[in-house]
Amino acid sequence: MEIIKAKSAGFCFGVNNAVCKAFETAEKYNGEKKIYTYGPLIHNASVIEKLEEKGIFVADSIDDVKEDNACVIIRAHGVSKKVFELLNEKGVTVIDATCPFVTKIQKLVEKEYNAGKKIIIVGDKNHPEVIGINGWCEDSAIIVASLEECKNLNFDSGSYCMVSQTTFNAKNYDKIKKYFRNLLDEIEFYDTICNATSYRQCETREIAATVDLMIVVGGRNSSNTLKLFEISSELCKNVLLVEQAAEIDLAYINKFLKVGVTAGASTPDWIIKEVLVSMSEVKNENEVIEAVNVEEGAAAASDESFSALLESEGGITTVRTGDIIKKPVIKIDSSRVYVDLGFKYEGSIAIEEFAAPGEQVDIKVGDLVEAIVVRVSDKDGEATLSKKSVDQRRDLRTVEEAFENKTPITVKVAAALKGGVAAQYGTARIFVPASQLSTRFVKDLETFVGKELEVLVTSFEKGQKGRCRISASARVLLEAGKKERDDAFWGDIYEGKICTGTVKSFVPFGAFVELAPGYEGLVHITEMSWRRIKNPQDVLELGQEIEVTVLSFDREKNRISLGYRKAEENPWYDAENLYQVGDVIEVTVARFVKYGVFVEIAEGVTGLVHISQISRKRIESASACLKIGQKVMAKIVATDIENRKISLSIKEVQPYDPEPTEEEIAAAEAAAKEKKERAERAAEKKERAAKKAKEEEFKDDVVTSDTSIADLLGDVVLNFESSEE
Repeated sequence: MEIIKAKSAGFCFGVNNAVCKAFETAEKYNGEKKIYTYGPLIHNASVIEKLEEKGIFVADSIDDVKEDNACVIIRAHGVSKKVFELLNEKGVTVIDATCPFVTKIQKLVEKEYNAGKKIIIVGDKNHPEVIGINGWCEDSAIIVASLEECKNLNFDSGSYCMVSQTTFNAKNYDKIKKYFRNLLDEIEFYDTICNATSYRQCETREIAATVDLMIVVGGRNSSNTLKLFEISSELCKNVLLVEQAAEIDLAYINKFLKVGVTAGASTPDWIIKEVLVSMSEVKNENEVIEAVNVEEGAAAASDESFSALLESEGGITTVRTGDIIKKPVIKIDSSRVYVDLGFKYEGSIAIEEFAAPGEQVDIKVGDLVEAIVVRVSDKDGEATLSKKSVDQRRDLRTVEEAFENKTPITVKVAAALKGGVAAQYGTARIFVPASQLSTRFVKDLETFVGKELEVLVTSFEKGQKGRCRISASARVLLEAGKKERDDAFWGDIYEGKICTGTVKSFVPFGAFVELAPGYEGLVHITEMSWRRIKNPQDVLELGQEIEVTVLSFDREKNRISLGYRKAEENPWYDAENLYQVGDVIEVTVARFVKYGVFVEIAEGVTGLVHISQISRKRIESASACLKIGQKVMAKIVATDIENRKISLSIKEVQPYDPEPTEEEIAAAEAAAKEKKERAERAAEKKERAAKKAKEEEFKDDVVTSDTSIADLLGDVVLNFESSEE
């Protein structure tokens, strides 16, 4: 037997560092402090046992650390920022053995998150390393482990940063990276798969492609070990995963001429050596070293050949066509599933037999498979098997028994046909006529495709070559159980009952909620919220599970009225004490009306400010002084809580007197000018009237025709002389 060992097998730097720190800590405190590791230090039971012998125990949470004078070792996987803070608050001694490469990722994630980027972590969401990294961005990261998971998520616009679990499969990471590069406009990639991990995976890939058997040594709960197993399974037909040498079946492995050995990053050297010793039957330490050296490049011959092994086992195992076997899966590739039939034969089954078209194959290495032998090749040591044939026999037998015993079975509708649908019970095909699908007329048969139905087999006719014609009815069962279900449902309904239901559909005036299969009630839009809403979907979502109250019901009309809003959430609750006349409160302008403005006092509570209570001046509309969303102070002037009415006054607290516009100023100036002109005209008119009056008085003093000119002159002369004197 030629044995090839991967040079990179065993502890990586991070794990080795953590283990060394743990043993150093045990020697340092020597029983003075209780020592814990935060979670298992590594995924290897043997190492954990040795640590316990040194007095180092596992704490799965901070609460497990009971002592104040304790020491906690952070394992290579690292922890979240919050764990560090809680440990420091507790006052324990912290030994940080986080792998430096993991620490670098944590700091990188924290930096990018604080810069406003959304974080994507490629890895196993349940792995402690991923959980720890996520804790450095407040557990907000999007975590994906496969390309399929990526395609099932919706991503918002924005800037992203993508990192990877250090032990993630490099090949799968590249696929995910390519997907996001095409999907997102702003994303920065950081290839954070550990170099040691990448090298170990590449080396495993090279060895697995050249050997007959690949042995992967490591813990079954170790992420990086499982990745090595997956890689090996892609390239080698025969792959074993063992945690220790005792699990190896020498009789099985000795039939292979060329064997590869690799180990996960948490597998210690002594376990790898034990595996190698058990394979080559080395008896002393010198031979162990030689075996290791041989595995690093040379070949090691086995003392017992494959033919000798067959003889010792009493001959060759025989497999015959028609045999039904039940064996474990040893390998899966893109086209076939392989099972071990014994020392000489390997059986394979087409992978299509494990899932219907479009469905995902649900099978893994180690699962037992029952199949029939279809063809045997002694020359190649291969046998072709069929799982489908065995499944068909079993499924037909079950359906026939259901027909004979009149017992219901559950089928899945596969396709819509003319006059009905084709359904499957496992591999058995069953026809369900359209008239037997429901108690009501079915217009669109396509709506049943993909759904499961409980049916009663009504016809089972055997044909040639094992073919059968089978018919079934769902309607028979529906009608039989309808009255019983109706009585049970309506007998348990009463006004005020609180029920849990699922939102099934929307109408403009509300939403229908399913209280039980086939029974729905209506939540009117006015019963959805205490605030005014325009669309039911502003409050509820399709498929949402909600708690409702039965307001009224009518069995004859099959109507149920439901309420969703809660009485205790009524914003007018205790309004009489909260809002009293004379109170001055801050309100928000909500809606203008012709006669004033409605303001929001609290969520769901509105009041009216009449247009006359806004300004000391006469205004045409409230919008001349106020704006929607504006916060103002107002005084409560009247309340009618029973009818949910509150009247307020703004002008009594802070009147809003609008500034005159340019047009108003121009109009006022024009009016003033006109007034002035009217006053001037009135003054002129008055002056003329006064002048005319004086003229009238002067007429009385004017000489008449009987007075002579001489007399007048004489009077003038006399007056003149008098003035001279």
